[in-house]
Parts: sequence; structure tokens; C-alpha cells
Amino acid sequence: MNQCETILFIGLILCYLLAFGLYHLMVFRVNVQLPPDRRIPHSLYFGGWNTLARQYKGLYPRSSLYQFTLTCAVACLIIAAGFAAFRVWEYATRR
Repeated sequence: MNQCETILFIGLILCYLLAFGLYHLMVFRVNVQLPPDRRIPHSLYFGGWNTLARQYKGLYPRSSLYQFTLTCAVACLIIAAGFAAFRVWEYATRR
């Protein structure tokens, strides 16, 4: 890996860990307020993100944690796409 790839990879790991940790913090904060039969599981499942978002925004309307978590997740996807594009470009120019 060259220096540019290393920087992208480190950025990807940092954004991923931050988004992952903040997601679980949001689940924990919501589950503290909910009765045991309505708690949200900590596993990432399809459709669960929307449920968590509605519950979190309902319980903590002035908190910016949801938006920051979503921003980190989108940044992670953008960095991953940039990393993949850089690798394809590098492969294509080294024929």
C-alpha cells in the first residue's frame, strides 16, 4: 500500500469504528427508556435502523447524535468507494 491508500484505509477504519460505537450508544440510550419486551437488539438488521431512528428522535429530540452517526456511516461509504476507485485507477494505469 502506498501513502494515499494508507490514509484512505485509516480514515475508513476510524469512520467505521466511530459509526459502529455511536450506533450502539444510541441503541443503549433507547433501550434504557423502553420496557424489556420492546427493546431494540444491538445487532444490525434490515429495517432496524429506521426503528432506532424514530425511537431515538422521539426520546431525544434535541440530540445531534443520530445525525453525527449517520454522517460517519455515509463518510465510511464514501471513503470505501474512493478506496476502490483509487485501486481500479491504479490497476488501469499500470498496464
